[in-house]
Amino acid sequence: MRIAVVADIHGNVLALDAVLDDLKRRGGADLTVNLGDCVSGPLWPRETMERLQA
Repeated sequence: MRIAVVADIHGNVLALDAVLDDLKRRGGADLTVNLGDCVSGPLWPRETMERLQA
């Protein structure tokens, strides 16, 4: 089982996209765990939340 862990995104949807793209190139994960601090921050909180919910 492959597990991916993400944390401290802080509303940075561009960085989140880079991580998700890299994860996809590496074959994906069976389970992705988000440790929090997703949308706090001044960047793109709405877009980040939409991406996480997709």
